[in-house]
Amino acid sequence: MSDNVGRPREFDEDQVLSAIMTLFWKQGYEATGLSDIMQATGLQKGSLYKAYGSKRHMYVCSLEHYEKQVVDGAVESLTSSDVNPRDQLYGFLSAPIDAVWNQRDRRGCFLCNASADDAAMDDETQRLILRGYAKLEKALTVPIKALHPGWPKSRVTQSAQLLLSLYSGLRVMARASVDRNRLEGARDAAMAVIDGPAG
Repeated sequence: MSDNVGRPREFDEDQVLSAIMTLFWKQGYEATGLSDIMQATGLQKGSLYKAYGSKRHMYVCSLEHYEKQVVDGAVESLTSSDVNPRDQLYGFLSAPIDAVWNQRDRRGCFLCNASADDAAMDDETQRLILRGYAKLEKALTVPIKALHPGWPKSRVTQSAQLLLSLYSGLRVMARASVDRNRLEGARDAAMAVIDGPAG
């Protein structure tokens, strides 16, 4: 057994993973080089490979970190019983728009970006992408059910799929600087569907 087993790492793993995640999230897999990762984390090649292995595994770790930090945070917001369910859905769909125009954040959604990235050809990456989307879809059913307790399960599920698909599209289109009024119009149209009659 190696003497290093069980020995704490000499860096803040959460901080390092956040730095690596931010690079892949913003630049994608192919455009991010090891030199970029070394500069962002302050770690040398040997330390990075020892901790995370290959660049592809760093990408997988970044997606897992994104799931814990961002996806699980969105799930918590959508499933909280302390917030009006319509406000939860409206806020979820508004997030891609607000990120670009209010926060100047053009990174988009890492899940969406990873879906179009060359790294998405990797089975493990695809598994994480699908798991993240599944978590969000399931979470979306909670406020939809709260708004329409009489809706059949199939309608609730389809409505969640609609909102998740729109959210993903809004992330991509907002990142491309599509006119804000058009994006807000799409959001409002989706909310009109959700606000529709229970029958």
